[in-house]
Amino acid sequence: MTLLGIAWRNIRHRMLTSVLTALSLALGVALVVATLVTGGIVQKAFESGSGLGYNMIVGAKGSPLQLVLNSVYFISRPIENIPWSTYQNFLPAAQRVDGVDGTFAASTKTAVPICMGDYFRGFRVVGTNAAMFGQLSRGDGQAFQFSKGVNFRDADFFGGVLGAAVASKTGLKVGDPFAPTHGSHDGKVHDPFTVVGILAQTNTPIDRGVFVNMEGFYLQEGHAKPVPGEVPNDSRNSQDSRNPQREPASHTLPAGAAPASAQPLPFEQREVTAILLETASLPGLPSELTGMGLRMAINEGRDAQAALPIGEIRQLLDLFVRPLELLLLLVTALVVVVSAMGILVSMVGSSLERSRDVAIMRALGARRSHVLATVLIEAVLLAVGGGLAGWTLGHLFVGAVAPWIATNAGVSASIFSTSPAAEALLVPFLVGLAIAAALLPAVAAYRTDVAKWLQGPG
Repeated sequence: MTLLGIAWRNIRHRMLTSVLTALSLALGVALVVATLVTGGIVQKAFESGSGLGYNMIVGAKGSPLQLVLNSVYFISRPIENIPWSTYQNFLPAAQRVDGVDGTFAASTKTAVPICMGDYFRGFRVVGTNAAMFGQLSRGDGQAFQFSKGVNFRDADFFGGVLGAAVASKTGLKVGDPFAPTHGSHDGKVHDPFTVVGILAQTNTPIDRGVFVNMEGFYLQEGHAKPVPGEVPNDSRNSQDSRNPQREPASHTLPAGAAPASAQPLPFEQREVTAILLETASLPGLPSELTGMGLRMAINEGRDAQAALPIGEIRQLLDLFVRPLELLLLLVTALVVVVSAMGILVSMVGSSLERSRDVAIMRALGARRSHVLATVLIEAVLLAVGGGLAGWTLGHLFVGAVAPWIATNAGVSASIFSTSPAAEALLVPFLVGLAIAAALLPAVAAYRTDVAKWLQGPG
Protein backbone atom coordinates (compact mmCIF):
# COMPACT_ATOMS: atom_id res chain seq x y z
CA MET A 1 0.00 0.00 0.00
CA THR A 2 1.32 3.47 -0.86
CA LEU A 3 1.92 6.19 1.73
CA LEU A 4 -1.06 8.09 0.34
CA GLY A 5 -3.24 5.00 0.73
CA ILE A 6 -2.11 4.52 4.31
CA ALA A 7 -2.83 8.18 5.14
CA TRP A 8 -6.29 7.90 3.58
CA ARG A 9 -6.96 4.72 5.56
CA ASN A 10 -6.05 6.53 8.79
CA ILE A 11 -8.50 9.31 7.94
CA ARG A 12 -11.29 6.83 7.21
CA HIS A 13 -10.55 4.98 10.43
CA ARG A 14 -11.24 8.19 12.36
CA MET A 15 -13.95 9.47 10.02
CA LEU A 16 -16.00 11.54 12.48
CA THR A 17 -12.97 13.32 13.94
CA SER A 18 -11.52 13.88 10.48
CA VAL A 19 -14.79 15.29 9.09
CA LEU A 20 -15.21 17.68 12.02
CA THR A 21 -11.61 18.86 11.68
CA ALA A 22 -11.97 19.45 7.94
CA LEU A 23 -15.33 21.17 8.47
CA SER A 24 -13.90 23.67 10.96
CA LEU A 25 -11.15 24.46 8.49
CA ALA A 26 -13.69 24.74 5.65
CA LEU A 27 -15.75 27.32 7.55
CA GLY A 28 -12.65 29.44 8.15
CA VAL A 29 -11.64 29.25 4.49
CA ALA A 30 -15.21 30.11 3.42
CA LEU A 31 -15.01 33.28 5.51
CA VAL A 32 -11.68 34.21 3.94
CA VAL A 33 -12.94 33.61 0.39
CA ALA A 34 -16.19 35.51 0.99
CA THR A 35 -14.23 38.42 2.50
CA LEU A 36 -11.76 38.55 -0.37
CA VAL A 37 -14.41 38.36 -3.08
CA THR A 38 -16.89 40.78 -1.51
CA GLY A 39 -14.04 43.18 -0.70
CA GLY A 40 -13.06 43.13 -4.36
CA ILE A 41 -16.68 43.71 -5.35
CA VAL A 42 -16.99 46.69 -3.00
CA GLN A 43 -13.82 48.20 -4.41
CA LYS A 44 -15.08 47.59 -7.94
CA ALA A 45 -18.39 49.23 -7.02
CA PHE A 46 -16.64 52.44 -5.98
CA GLU A 47 -14.16 52.42 -8.83
CA SER A 48 -16.97 51.89 -11.34
CA GLY A 49 -18.19 55.41 -10.65
CA SER A 50 -14.88 57.01 -11.59
CA GLY A 51 -15.22 56.47 -15.33
CA LEU A 52 -18.70 57.56 -16.31
CA GLY A 53 -17.68 59.97 -19.03
CA TYR A 54 -17.12 63.01 -16.81
CA ASN A 55 -14.09 63.94 -14.77
CA MET A 56 -15.42 66.70 -12.53
CA ILE A 57 -18.51 67.45 -10.46
CA VAL A 58 -19.61 70.95 -9.53
CA GLY A 59 -21.90 71.44 -6.53
CA ALA A 60 -22.51 73.53 -3.45
CA LYS A 61 -19.71 74.35 -1.05
CA GLY A 62 -19.14 71.64 1.52
CA SER A 63 -17.66 68.16 1.63
CA PRO A 64 -16.35 67.11 -1.80
CA LEU A 65 -16.69 63.45 -0.80
CA GLN A 66 -20.36 63.94 0.06
CA LEU A 67 -20.85 65.66 -3.29
CA VAL A 68 -19.32 62.66 -5.10
CA LEU A 69 -21.21 60.04 -3.07
CA ASN A 70 -24.52 61.76 -3.73
CA SER A 71 -24.01 62.68 -7.38
CA VAL A 72 -22.19 59.55 -8.57
CA TYR A 73 -23.39 56.77 -6.27
CA PHE A 74 -26.82 58.13 -5.29
CA ILE A 75 -26.09 57.74 -1.58
CA SER A 76 -25.97 60.36 1.15
CA ARG A 77 -27.94 63.59 0.86
CA PRO A 78 -27.27 66.61 -1.33
CA ILE A 79 -25.28 69.37 0.35
CA GLU A 80 -27.38 72.24 -1.01
CA ASN A 81 -28.47 73.45 -4.42
CA ILE A 82 -26.60 75.86 -6.68
CA PRO A 83 -28.11 78.58 -8.90
CA TRP A 84 -29.13 77.89 -12.48
CA SER A 85 -26.78 80.68 -13.49
CA THR A 86 -23.85 78.57 -12.27
CA TYR A 87 -24.85 75.85 -14.73
CA GLN A 88 -25.15 78.41 -17.51
CA ASN A 89 -21.55 79.48 -16.92
CA PHE A 90 -20.44 76.22 -18.56
CA LEU A 91 -22.64 76.52 -21.66
CA PRO A 92 -21.52 77.81 -25.07
CA ALA A 93 -23.31 80.69 -26.78
CA ALA A 94 -25.46 78.33 -28.89
CA GLN A 95 -27.07 76.90 -25.72
CA ARG A 96 -27.66 80.21 -23.96
CA VAL A 97 -30.55 82.60 -24.37
CA ASP A 98 -28.27 85.65 -24.48
CA GLY A 99 -26.07 84.08 -27.19
CA VAL A 100 -22.87 84.69 -25.19
CA ASP A 101 -20.37 82.04 -24.14
CA GLY A 102 -20.46 81.19 -20.45
CA THR A 103 -17.50 82.01 -18.23
CA PHE A 104 -16.18 78.45 -18.33
CA ALA A 105 -17.51 77.40 -21.73
CA ALA A 106 -14.06 77.23 -23.35
CA SER A 107 -12.89 74.69 -20.75
CA THR A 108 -16.04 72.57 -20.95
CA LYS A 109 -16.78 69.81 -23.44
CA THR A 110 -20.05 68.60 -21.86
CA ALA A 111 -22.03 69.93 -18.89
CA VAL A 112 -24.99 67.89 -17.61
CA PRO A 113 -27.13 69.23 -14.74
CA ILE A 114 -28.76 66.89 -12.23
CA CYS A 115 -31.52 67.59 -9.71
CA MET A 116 -32.20 65.27 -6.78
CA GLY A 117 -34.66 64.97 -3.93
CA ASP A 118 -37.25 62.41 -5.07
CA TYR A 119 -37.52 58.63 -4.76
CA PHE A 120 -39.30 55.78 -6.48
CA ARG A 121 -39.66 52.47 -4.63
CA GLY A 122 -36.42 53.02 -2.77
CA PHE A 123 -34.41 54.21 -5.80
CA ARG A 124 -33.14 57.75 -6.26
CA VAL A 125 -34.86 59.86 -8.88
CA VAL A 126 -32.51 62.11 -10.88
CA GLY A 127 -33.79 65.00 -12.94
CA THR A 128 -31.52 65.68 -15.90
CA ASN A 129 -31.58 66.33 -19.65
CA ALA A 130 -31.08 64.20 -22.74
CA ALA A 131 -27.32 64.89 -22.75
CA MET A 132 -26.94 62.55 -19.77
CA PHE A 133 -27.18 59.52 -22.03
CA GLY A 134 -26.70 61.25 -25.37
CA GLN A 135 -23.33 62.92 -24.79
CA LEU A 136 -21.75 61.34 -21.72
CA SER A 137 -20.38 57.80 -21.88
CA ARG A 138 -20.72 54.84 -19.53
CA GLY A 139 -16.93 54.69 -19.18
CA ASP A 140 -13.96 53.80 -21.40
CA GLY A 141 -15.55 55.79 -24.21
CA GLN A 142 -18.50 53.40 -24.57
CA ALA A 143 -21.85 55.01 -25.32
CA PHE A 144 -24.90 54.14 -23.24
CA GLN A 145 -27.00 51.38 -24.77
CA PHE A 146 -30.73 50.84 -24.31
CA SER A 147 -32.01 47.31 -23.84
CA LYS A 148 -35.49 48.63 -24.63
CA GLY A 149 -36.87 51.92 -25.81
CA VAL A 150 -34.84 55.10 -26.35
CA ASN A 151 -33.50 58.10 -24.48
CA PHE A 152 -36.05 60.77 -23.58
CA ARG A 153 -36.06 63.98 -25.60
CA ASP A 154 -35.73 67.36 -23.92
CA ALA A 155 -39.18 68.25 -25.28
CA ASP A 156 -40.69 65.19 -23.55
CA PHE A 157 -41.33 66.85 -20.22
CA PHE A 158 -42.58 63.69 -18.52
CA GLY A 159 -40.32 61.06 -20.08
CA GLY A 160 -38.17 58.80 -17.92
CA VAL A 161 -35.32 56.32 -18.31
CA LEU A 162 -34.72 53.44 -15.89
CA GLY A 163 -31.45 51.82 -14.92
CA ALA A 164 -31.21 48.06 -15.48
CA ALA A 165 -31.49 47.17 -11.77
CA VAL A 166 -34.51 49.44 -11.32
CA ALA A 167 -36.34 47.89 -14.26
CA SER A 168 -35.52 44.38 -13.06
CA LYS A 169 -36.72 44.97 -9.49
CA THR A 170 -39.82 47.05 -10.26
CA GLY A 171 -40.95 45.16 -13.35
CA LEU A 172 -41.67 48.40 -15.21
CA LYS A 173 -41.65 48.32 -19.00
CA VAL A 174 -41.50 50.91 -21.76
CA GLY A 175 -44.80 52.79 -21.78
CA ASP A 176 -45.56 52.21 -18.09
CA PRO A 177 -46.25 55.21 -15.84
CA PHE A 178 -44.47 55.73 -12.52
CA ALA A 179 -44.95 58.41 -9.88
CA PRO A 180 -41.97 59.51 -7.73
CA THR A 181 -42.41 60.57 -4.13
CA HIS A 182 -41.14 63.86 -2.75
CA GLY A 183 -38.20 64.02 -0.36
CA SER A 184 -38.47 60.47 1.02
CA HIS A 185 -39.78 57.01 0.25
CA ASP A 186 -43.14 57.81 1.84
CA GLY A 187 -43.37 61.45 0.79
CA LYS A 188 -46.04 63.18 -1.27
CA VAL A 189 -46.72 61.37 -4.55
CA HIS A 190 -45.91 63.47 -7.60
CA ASP A 191 -47.53 63.41 -11.03
CA PRO A 192 -46.50 60.41 -13.14
CA PHE A 193 -43.71 60.15 -15.66
CA THR A 194 -43.68 57.55 -18.44
CA VAL A 195 -40.92 55.05 -19.11
CA VAL A 196 -39.53 55.70 -22.60
CA GLY A 197 -36.31 53.71 -22.27
CA ILE A 198 -34.52 51.08 -20.18
CA LEU A 199 -30.73 51.16 -20.09
CA ALA A 200 -28.64 48.07 -20.72
CA GLN A 201 -26.73 46.93 -17.66
CA THR A 202 -23.60 48.99 -17.05
CA ASN A 203 -22.35 47.53 -13.74
CA THR A 204 -22.14 51.08 -12.44
CA PRO A 205 -24.35 53.12 -10.07
CA ILE A 206 -26.35 54.16 -13.16
CA ASP A 207 -28.12 50.77 -12.94
CA ARG A 208 -29.76 51.94 -9.69
CA GLY A 209 -31.01 55.30 -10.96
CA VAL A 210 -34.40 56.56 -12.12
CA PHE A 211 -33.76 59.37 -14.59
CA VAL A 212 -36.48 61.83 -15.54
CA ASN A 213 -36.61 64.89 -17.74
CA MET A 214 -35.64 67.82 -15.56
CA GLU A 215 -38.31 69.98 -17.21
CA GLY A 216 -40.99 67.70 -15.78
CA PHE A 217 -39.04 67.45 -12.52
CA TYR A 218 -39.17 71.22 -12.09
CA LEU A 219 -42.94 71.24 -12.66
CA GLN A 220 -43.58 68.92 -9.73
CA GLU A 221 -44.95 70.48 -6.56
CA GLY A 222 -42.23 71.76 -4.26
CA HIS A 223 -39.45 71.80 -6.87
CA ALA A 224 -39.47 75.47 -7.84
CA LYS A 225 -37.23 78.00 -6.13
CA PRO A 226 -39.30 80.57 -4.22
CA VAL A 227 -39.65 83.88 -6.00
CA PRO A 228 -38.98 87.09 -4.05
CA GLY A 229 -41.93 87.93 -1.83
CA GLU A 230 -43.39 84.41 -1.93
CA VAL A 231 -43.74 82.51 1.34
CA PRO A 232 -42.01 79.11 0.97
CA ASN A 233 -43.70 75.99 2.20
CA ASP A 234 -42.23 73.53 4.70
CA SER A 235 -40.52 71.33 2.13
CA ARG A 236 -37.10 69.76 2.53
CA ASN A 237 -34.67 71.94 0.62
CA SER A 238 -34.34 75.19 -1.28
CA GLN A 239 -36.15 73.76 -4.30
CA ASP A 240 -39.18 73.08 -2.14
CA SER A 241 -41.65 75.78 -3.09
CA ARG A 242 -44.73 75.31 -5.22
CA ASN A 243 -44.48 76.70 -8.73
CA PRO A 244 -47.37 79.16 -9.09
CA GLN A 245 -47.35 78.76 -12.89
CA ARG A 246 -47.70 74.99 -12.74
CA GLU A 247 -50.81 73.34 -14.13
CA PRO A 248 -51.92 69.88 -12.98
CA ALA A 249 -50.38 67.22 -15.21
CA SER A 250 -52.69 64.93 -17.14
CA HIS A 251 -52.47 61.19 -16.35
CA THR A 252 -53.51 60.18 -19.84
CA LEU A 253 -50.70 61.68 -21.88
CA PRO A 254 -48.80 59.86 -24.62
CA ALA A 255 -45.49 58.35 -23.52
CA GLY A 256 -43.24 61.11 -22.20
CA ALA A 257 -45.28 63.99 -23.57
CA ALA A 258 -45.86 67.23 -21.67
CA PRO A 259 -49.34 68.61 -21.03
CA ALA A 260 -50.34 71.16 -23.61
CA SER A 261 -50.70 73.77 -20.86
CA ALA A 262 -47.35 72.98 -19.23
CA GLN A 263 -44.72 75.66 -19.64
CA PRO A 264 -41.02 75.33 -18.73
CA LEU A 265 -40.14 76.71 -15.33
CA PRO A 266 -38.57 80.20 -15.59
CA PHE A 267 -34.79 80.21 -15.14
CA GLU A 268 -34.98 82.43 -12.06
CA GLN A 269 -36.93 79.70 -10.24
CA ARG A 270 -34.47 76.92 -11.11
CA GLU A 271 -31.67 75.38 -9.10
CA VAL A 272 -29.58 72.28 -9.67
CA THR A 273 -28.06 69.82 -7.23
CA ALA A 274 -24.84 69.30 -9.19
CA ILE A 275 -23.26 69.56 -12.64
CA LEU A 276 -21.41 66.66 -14.25
CA LEU A 277 -18.54 68.04 -16.31
CA GLU A 278 -16.41 66.59 -19.04
CA THR A 279 -13.62 69.10 -19.45
CA ALA A 280 -12.28 70.11 -22.85
CA SER A 281 -8.69 69.92 -24.06
CA LEU A 282 -7.44 73.36 -24.92
CA PRO A 283 -5.05 73.63 -27.88
CA GLY A 284 -1.57 72.54 -26.85
CA LEU A 285 -2.65 71.53 -23.33
CA PRO A 286 -3.64 68.12 -21.93
CA SER A 287 -7.21 67.78 -20.60
CA GLU A 288 -5.82 67.12 -17.08
CA LEU A 289 -4.19 70.54 -17.04
CA THR A 290 -7.39 72.16 -18.30
CA GLY A 291 -9.34 70.44 -15.55
CA MET A 292 -6.86 71.59 -12.91
CA GLY A 293 -7.19 75.20 -13.93
CA LEU A 294 -10.98 74.99 -14.14
CA ARG A 295 -11.18 73.42 -10.70
CA MET A 296 -9.07 76.14 -9.14
CA ALA A 297 -11.17 78.86 -10.77
CA ILE A 298 -14.43 77.33 -9.51
CA ASN A 299 -13.19 76.69 -5.98
CA GLU A 300 -11.92 80.27 -5.67
CA GLY A 301 -15.45 81.52 -6.24
CA ARG A 302 -18.17 81.75 -3.60
CA ASP A 303 -21.03 79.96 -5.31
CA ALA A 304 -19.78 76.41 -5.86
CA GLN A 305 -17.00 73.86 -5.49
CA ALA A 306 -15.47 71.42 -7.98
CA ALA A 307 -14.63 67.83 -6.97
CA LEU A 308 -12.69 65.18 -8.86
CA PRO A 309 -14.53 61.82 -8.53
CA ILE A 310 -11.42 59.68 -9.05
CA GLY A 311 -9.42 61.51 -6.38
CA GLU A 312 -12.24 61.44 -3.83
CA ILE A 313 -12.92 57.75 -4.36
CA ARG A 314 -9.25 56.86 -4.04
CA GLN A 315 -9.14 58.75 -0.78
CA LEU A 316 -12.26 56.94 0.43
CA LEU A 317 -10.77 53.55 -0.49
CA ASP A 318 -7.46 54.35 1.19
CA LEU A 319 -8.99 55.73 4.38
CA PHE A 320 -11.93 53.39 4.96
CA VAL A 321 -12.51 50.52 2.55
CA ARG A 322 -9.04 48.99 2.37
CA PRO A 323 -8.33 49.20 6.15
CA LEU A 324 -11.74 47.63 6.86
CA GLU A 325 -11.07 44.91 4.30
CA LEU A 326 -7.67 44.25 5.88
CA LEU A 327 -9.22 44.04 9.35
CA LEU A 328 -11.84 41.55 8.19
CA LEU A 329 -9.17 39.54 6.42
CA LEU A 330 -7.04 39.39 9.56
CA VAL A 331 -10.01 38.20 11.61
CA THR A 332 -10.89 35.49 9.12
CA ALA A 333 -7.21 34.48 8.85
CA LEU A 334 -7.20 33.98 12.60
CA VAL A 335 -10.26 31.75 12.21
CA VAL A 336 -8.34 29.67 9.69
CA VAL A 337 -5.36 29.41 12.05
CA VAL A 338 -7.63 28.29 14.89
CA SER A 339 -9.20 25.75 12.54
CA ALA A 340 -5.74 24.51 11.60
CA MET A 341 -5.07 24.01 15.28
CA GLY A 342 -7.90 21.53 15.13
CA ILE A 343 -5.70 19.41 12.89
CA LEU A 344 -3.03 19.46 15.58
CA VAL A 345 -5.51 18.60 18.35
CA SER A 346 -7.06 15.83 16.27
CA MET A 347 -3.77 14.22 15.39
CA VAL A 348 -2.25 14.61 18.86
CA GLY A 349 -5.41 13.14 20.39
CA SER A 350 -5.05 10.06 18.25
CA SER A 351 -1.30 9.69 18.83
CA LEU A 352 -1.68 6.84 21.29
CA GLU A 353 -3.90 4.97 18.86
CA ARG A 354 -1.46 5.78 16.08
CA SER A 355 1.57 4.53 18.04
CA ARG A 356 0.69 0.86 17.79
CA ASP A 357 -0.04 1.24 14.04
CA VAL A 358 3.29 2.94 13.59
CA ALA A 359 5.08 0.20 15.50
CA ILE A 360 3.51 -2.43 13.25
CA MET A 361 4.52 -0.47 10.15
CA ARG A 362 8.08 -0.23 11.43
CA ALA A 363 8.15 -3.95 12.21
CA LEU A 364 7.02 -4.66 8.65
CA GLY A 365 9.98 -2.73 7.30
CA ALA A 366 8.72 0.85 7.02
CA ARG A 367 11.38 3.48 7.50
CA ARG A 368 11.11 6.33 9.97
CA SER A 369 10.94 8.75 7.04
CA HIS A 370 7.94 6.83 5.64
CA VAL A 371 6.16 7.11 8.97
CA LEU A 372 6.89 10.85 9.14
CA ALA A 373 5.68 11.34 5.58
CA THR A 374 2.45 9.39 6.24
CA VAL A 375 1.46 11.64 9.14
CA LEU A 376 2.24 14.79 7.15
CA ILE A 377 0.30 13.51 4.11
CA GLU A 378 -2.69 12.85 6.35
CA ALA A 379 -2.59 16.45 7.60
CA VAL A 380 -2.24 17.80 4.06
CA LEU A 381 -5.23 15.74 2.89
CA LEU A 382 -7.36 17.19 5.70
CA ALA A 383 -6.19 20.71 4.87
CA VAL A 384 -6.72 20.40 1.12
CA GLY A 385 -10.12 18.71 1.59
CA GLY A 386 -11.29 21.33 4.07
CA GLY A 387 -9.81 24.12 1.95
CA LEU A 388 -11.59 23.04 -1.23
CA ALA A 389 -14.86 22.63 0.66
CA GLY A 390 -14.42 26.08 2.18
CA TRP A 391 -13.55 27.64 -1.18
CA THR A 392 -16.75 26.17 -2.61
CA LEU A 393 -18.84 27.34 0.35
CA GLY A 394 -17.39 30.85 0.08
CA HIS A 395 -18.32 31.16 -3.58
CA LEU A 396 -21.77 29.67 -2.95
CA PHE A 397 -22.30 32.38 -0.33
CA VAL A 398 -21.26 35.12 -2.77
CA GLY A 399 -23.58 33.62 -5.39
CA ALA A 400 -26.45 33.62 -2.88
CA VAL A 401 -26.04 37.32 -2.06
CA ALA A 402 -25.29 38.32 -5.67
CA PRO A 403 -28.83 39.69 -6.35
CA TRP A 404 -28.59 41.90 -3.26
CA ILE A 405 -25.13 43.12 -4.31
CA ALA A 406 -26.34 43.91 -7.83
CA THR A 407 -29.33 45.87 -6.54
CA ASN A 408 -27.55 47.83 -3.82
CA ALA A 409 -24.04 48.20 -5.19
CA GLY A 410 -24.74 48.32 -8.90
CA VAL A 411 -22.09 45.68 -9.59
CA SER A 412 -22.78 42.23 -10.94
CA ALA A 413 -21.59 39.32 -8.83
CA SER A 414 -21.99 35.58 -9.14
CA ILE A 415 -20.72 32.29 -7.83
CA PHE A 416 -17.86 32.68 -10.32
CA SER A 417 -16.71 36.06 -8.97
CA THR A 418 -13.13 35.68 -7.82
CA SER A 419 -10.17 37.45 -6.31
CA PRO A 420 -7.55 35.46 -8.29
CA ALA A 421 -4.31 36.74 -6.77
CA ALA A 422 -5.43 36.37 -3.15
CA GLU A 423 -7.30 33.09 -3.61
CA ALA A 424 -4.30 31.54 -5.37
CA LEU A 425 -2.30 31.97 -2.16
CA LEU A 426 -4.82 30.01 -0.09
CA VAL A 427 -3.71 26.54 -1.21
CA PRO A 428 0.02 26.90 -0.40
CA PHE A 429 -0.92 28.75 2.80
CA LEU A 430 -3.18 25.89 3.93
CA VAL A 431 -0.65 23.21 3.00
CA GLY A 432 2.07 25.03 4.94
CA LEU A 433 -0.29 25.52 7.88
CA ALA A 434 -1.23 21.84 7.90
CA ILE A 435 2.41 20.72 7.79
CA ALA A 436 3.25 23.07 10.67
CA ALA A 437 0.30 21.76 12.70
CA ALA A 438 1.24 18.13 12.01
CA LEU A 439 4.93 18.45 12.84
CA LEU A 440 4.49 17.61 16.53
CA PRO A 441 2.50 14.39 16.03
CA ALA A 442 4.71 13.51 13.04
CA VAL A 443 7.87 13.80 15.12
CA ALA A 444 6.17 11.75 17.87
CA ALA A 445 5.39 9.03 15.35
CA TYR A 446 8.94 9.25 13.99
CA ARG A 447 10.33 8.58 17.48
CA THR A 448 7.92 5.75 18.37
CA ASP A 449 9.58 2.94 20.39
CA VAL A 450 8.80 -0.17 18.33
CA ALA A 451 9.80 -2.65 21.04
CA LYS A 452 7.57 -0.99 23.65
CA TRP A 453 4.41 -1.09 21.56
CA LEU A 454 4.95 -4.63 20.22
CA GLN A 455 5.41 -6.21 23.66
CA GLY A 456 2.37 -7.95 25.03
CA PRO A 457 0.70 -7.07 28.36
CA GLY A 458 2.79 -7.69 31.46
